Amino acid sequence: MIVSIIGRPNVGKSTLFNRIAGERISIVSNISGTTRDRISTNALWKDKNFILIDTGGIDTNSEEDFQSSITDQALNAIKESDKLIFMVDGREGINPLDQEVLELLRRNNKNAIIAINKLDIVSEEYNSFDFLGFTEFDSVKISAYHNRGIVELLEKVLDNDFANSPANNNEIKLSIVGHPNVGKSSIFNLLTESNRSIVSDIPGTTRDSIDFSTKYQNKSIKFIDTAGLRRRGKIEQGIEKYSSIRSIRSIERADVCILVTSTEDMITSQDLHISGFIKDLMRPCIVVMNKYDLVDKSKKDEIIKIIEEKFNHIPNIPILLTSALDKYNIEKIIPEAIRVFENSTKRISQRELNSCFIDAISKKQPASKGNKSPQIFSISQYKTGPPGFKFESLNYDLIHFSYKRYLENQIRENFDFSGCPISFKFVKARNR
Repeated sequence: MIVSIIGRPNVGKSTLFNRIAGERISIVSNISGTTRDRISTNALWKDKNFILIDTGGIDTNSEEDFQSSITDQALNAIKESDKLIFMVDGREGINPLDQEVLELLRRNNKNAIIAINKLDIVSEEYNSFDFLGFTEFDSVKISAYHNRGIVELLEKVLDNDFANSPANNNEIKLSIVGHPNVGKSSIFNLLTESNRSIVSDIPGTTRDSIDFSTKYQNKSIKFIDTAGLRRRGKIEQGIEKYSSIRSIRSIERADVCILVTSTEDMITSQDLHISGFIKDLMRPCIVVMNKYDLVDKSKKDEIIKIIEEKFNHIPNIPILLTSALDKYNIEKIIPEAIRVFENSTKRISQRELNSCFIDAISKKQPASKGNKSPQIFSISQYKTGPPGFKFESLNYDLIHFSYKRYLENQIRENFDFSGCPISFKFVKARNR
């Protein structure tokens, strides 16, 4: 689910974004227009995972530099997001620019929750009653700065109609992602034997996400060929600028992500940015290093080592070196993606888990802290797709992250979860 914060300049959108995200990501200033590009983060609230997007202020009358681009991006957020938070200044009351935002919502037939901000004390609420005239929308009085009303706001935004699309267990969804001009469309066309994507040497010619269903050895495959993800500062004006939100949505929808990179640039900051979204959204992944025809084949081991080092935040990631031009290794992409998908959906027997767990804790116990010692008594697998494991324990808040990483490494050594993220949940042991 994608939730965007919209509104005119200087109503506190970035402050709310930082409050929900839990860290200072957006630039916060009293100067209008300091949020010039979309800033996004993966957020979690009451076990509900969503992507939160902060947009620049909407002002169709401004003649300032960048304002036209900022307003266009915010308009695309209105069109593409699942949920919208329409932020206003409760101390100032209704501003003509608020009316502009309201009209944009109405023209696009979009619903929103109005966050009436800057109500730090009750005596400042007088002008906030003006917004009650926006009768088609629910509203919440908040102070993003003082953390007032944020829980109620999130309940309204996320509790109602928060439901994922029903899963098709017989279909494997593959999302092809990567920055522009690495060969995503060429690979997509070869895999699907079609020409549905525009193929060009010009970066960004694939502007829309294109879904394509096919069969592979009696398995139903749905490809999601995405537009190129760009660095925020490089997004151009026009239709391309909001392709990234569609690519993020494709990652969210995918069972397995195929991250395409290129030997021309090796691993760029954009590749790491995209892989960060994949990691945050807990999606299985394989890396396809395309344009292998451009390099000396004797450098194969060196290239693989670079990929493993750069993507070390995604453990055991499968790597394929390909050339769409020569059709080299293209036939291996689907089988590898299926293998990773099957890894992410398999369930380990309790007997095998117990054996792995006992072996791990007999080799190494979690470190004590002061007079308290964390203890772990049992392990169980509580979910698949991707796999999740639950540990019954005491004083689990004292377990150091390095020991959790040790447990993950032990599980990976015993079971093939290559390409898959693994989640842990520590709960208080019963009857202890």
